[in-house]
Amino acid sequence: MSENWFKGDSASFGEVDIDGPIQSAREASCHYYVEPYAKAAKEAEDQGKMQVARTYGFLQTLVSFHPTFDRPEDPYEPWFQLEGRRGLVPADLTDSDIDAVRQLAPLAKDPALRARLHDVLWIRVKDHHACAEAARAYIKAAQGLDNEHDWPRAAECFKRSVLLAAKLGRKKEGFKEAAEAMEQAAQSAAGDAAGCRFAAYLKIVLSKAIGDPAKYGEMAEAFAKRVENDRRTARTYWQLAADFYHEAENSEASKNAALAAAETYVNEAAERASGKMASAMAAASLLHSGIEALRRAGAERERIVELRKQLTKYQKDQLGEMKSYSTSVDLSKLVEGAQSHVRGCEFKEALYRFTLGHSLTDLEELRKSVQETVNEHPLTHLFGATMMDSEGRPIRHKPSLLHLKGEELEKALEAEMFEMAAKFQWSMRARGFIEPARLQILNEHHPRIEDLHFLVQNNPFIPPGHEEIFLRGIHAGFHGDFVVAAHLLIPQIENSIRYVLESNGVDVSNLKSDMTQPVKTLGALFDLPATAEIFGEEMCFELRGCLIEKNGYDIRNKVAHGFITANGCASGATLTVWWLVLRLCLLPVFSMENPNMTETVKES
Repeated sequence: MSENWFKGDSASFGEVDIDGPIQSAREASCHYYVEPYAKAAKEAEDQGKMQVARTYGFLQTLVSFHPTFDRPEDPYEPWFQLEGRRGLVPADLTDSDIDAVRQLAPLAKDPALRARLHDVLWIRVKDHHACAEAARAYIKAAQGLDNEHDWPRAAECFKRSVLLAAKLGRKKEGFKEAAEAMEQAAQSAAGDAAGCRFAAYLKIVLSKAIGDPAKYGEMAEAFAKRVENDRRTARTYWQLAADFYHEAENSEASKNAALAAAETYVNEAAERASGKMASAMAAASLLHSGIEALRRAGAERERIVELRKQLTKYQKDQLGEMKSYSTSVDLSKLVEGAQSHVRGCEFKEALYRFTLGHSLTDLEELRKSVQETVNEHPLTHLFGATMMDSEGRPIRHKPSLLHLKGEELEKALEAEMFEMAAKFQWSMRARGFIEPARLQILNEHHPRIEDLHFLVQNNPFIPPGHEEIFLRGIHAGFHGDFVVAAHLLIPQIENSIRYVLESNGVDVSNLKSDMTQPVKTLGALFDLPATAEIFGEEMCFELRGCLIEKNGYDIRNKVAHGFITANGCASGATLTVWWLVLRLCLLPVFSMENPNMTETVKES
């Protein structure tokens, strides 16, 4: 940006007490300097001291940069971000502003302010003198904040001081000074009762490779044993010990510490599984983490097997803790409408009315509904969620929509669309239209195998040799035998889609480096643009959601791997897939027999 943020005259800096307004700040940290400088600027302006007001206003801008020292490549971010607006960052300062900072920096006596001004100079112009001055000032600022209340700010300052000093060379005196200060702070914090400050400082020591890792491994291990009954704190220190021992190339000690860290999950899970506040759900989650930690630490197989048995028990017990919520919906009018739609027709016309009597998913409206739900109920999408199977095992994780952007957001929105369609739209259609219309056709026409034979003869959706499978599956569905219908039709859909694509000149194979050429599987087939062009986006969405999407019905996986039960075969998922297959088989037949029938049925 070309606009200068400092509007005053830098020649007047010597007449301004730049440290004065912040002497009474709540904490000796730039985080708390914004308000005092804003107040001082307003008072100076009211008194007509415009040069002083502009200096304090400029200092208010400089201390407002929000530190993100965990990202060395981008150490400051705006202190606020709104739609179309944000706070400033060092990159927004002009060359003239930087000249003003260069003149202010030597005048600052407060360590936190002095560190900030020199840090800005280092970031913008890579002034090595400013880098060294910033590192020294951060050490003094950290030491002033190094107490039981302000230590989180101290940790930030220690971290930045070590990083800046390392920029100038780890063998230079500046780095030795910063490392020594960090080590002294860590050793002093080792006497804390809670251990939060000690852990934070040890993490800095570890990440910046300061001191003797074996010594700090022993210190972390000793603290872990001291707080053994506080499982989470002990776990933190055992893991730190494992990391330090790893750096010290003591593999045995590192493994033992990692195993001890993993066992804290097991112990905490056992505690959460009993007592007044017992929760099998919490116990299962903790034990799951513990098993994974033990596996990574190289635990004995027998121990893993033993804990897996316990995990299975917790997972089954947690199902009893889950509450179900339901509401009733009156489908009587929908049912009557579905029955009337196919009643009193000749069999073929009834079939055609059945397949086209209800539209496929309107994707634009569905997406709009999902977005409205997110906007109207943001708290339900603030946190992620875990979905479980009938045995209490986690099968997929659902991220928070409110923290996603770009491609990740699009994928999450699509997943929400599948979930909303499966839970509401497809379920309602299955019970309110497909099932009553199927029963009406069954009771009126009692279709036999031979009555349905015309569906599979020379059908462009059915590969040669597969006609009998489709015929039996469709017939079984009409007669309510969805165990047979599901197991016959669902595995056939992938091959039929591949057959149609090949018939239209689409290459459905993969050429691999080992010179083999396997055909694409169902998910990859849906990724081909030609699939949507031939079958339509709505049909592809429904088939994906019913067959392979975890947020939808995922019924292909359940059938293929034997997860589906007899009751599951009679669900809305199977009913929907059977109806979609019937639609795919009927459309080409009837479009050839009577091209005008589509409009007739739609109008009726």
